[in-house]
Amino acid sequence: MEKKKSFSINFDYRCPFARNLNEHLVTALKNGAEYDVEFVPFNLSQVHVEDGERSIWEDPSREVDLIANEVGYIVSKLYPEKFLDVHIGLFALRHEMGKGMKRFEEMEELLNENGVDATKVREVLESKVYRDETRELHRHQSEDLDVFGVPTLFDNDKAAFVRILDRPKTPAGSVSVIDRVVDHVFSHSELNEIKHTRVAR
Repeated sequence: MEKKKSFSINFDYRCPFARNLNEHLVTALKNGAEYDVEFVPFNLSQVHVEDGERSIWEDPSREVDLIANEVGYIVSKLYPEKFLDVHIGLFALRHEMGKGMKRFEEMEELLNENGVDATKVREVLESKVYRDETRELHRHQSEDLDVFGVPTLFDNDKAAFVRILDRPKTPAGSVSVIDRVVDHVFSHSELNEIKHTRVAR
């Protein structure tokens, strides 16, 4: 029996391309895809911090840039059976409902609707118990794997930024997308980069 492929995928809820690939992956997982996946936050605000400036984890004025990703991560830890639905719901809040994702109140209803105790998540968020952990996850990606953005797939010493243009249309289509992406990223290291010169529409 073939062993499940284990890998991580990063996310920042503000990125539409992260939404596309994460949605394909969640759809594939819900339809029997044999992957062992860890969903890992990566903060795009930190990418744009200039050398010599305080990181967003050290700058109180940037704390709002941490909230959405931390909420997703907290749910993955406290309510793993609810995470996939909440994860996709958080992307929808940003890209369909236009929420800024800088206030917990914007996410509270979504959490409760998905069977997650929003009060508990808020308590954990405000306690900052996972803040150092999410910071270290970002550091590992950025410094150890040279990750520069989302969505990136990574495992051990391999990491690849992947941009998928379309959102899921059918479960079978999403399984096919993820199968191809994972195969290219982890089984064909000789394929370093492909970028179409025009977007086919």
